[in-house]
Amino acid sequence: MVPDIPFDVYESPQELVIILPLGGVKKNSLEVKIEDYRVVIRGVREKIKMKASFSSLKEECYWGKIEKKIDLPPQVYFDKIHSKLSPENILEIIIPKSKIPDKISLEIEK
Repeated sequence: MVPDIPFDVYESPQELVIILPLGGVKKNSLEVKIEDYRVVIRGVREKIKMKASFSSLKEECYWGKIEKKIDLPPQVYFDKIHSKLSPENILEIIIPKSKIPDKISLEIEK
């Protein structure tokens, strides 16, 4: 079972920003793409190797494949979406919004 990954979404008049904390996920295993009006994030959270002399007392952390799909509104510039990963493994996805005019005048063809 793949765990749910928490995320935050912030909005300004110009863009949406999605923030995902991805502790334990290395950049080389991370994949971010757009599919069917969704941002899809996939990666692998690798378990830290412990010495053989250690035995587990408690395990709550999830290790393994991760995946998150986040729906996008249709009024965005899909070709201008970009992302960056901070040194603290926080993924930031920046989504520029397209402007929807209040009204548009159309010329009537003859």
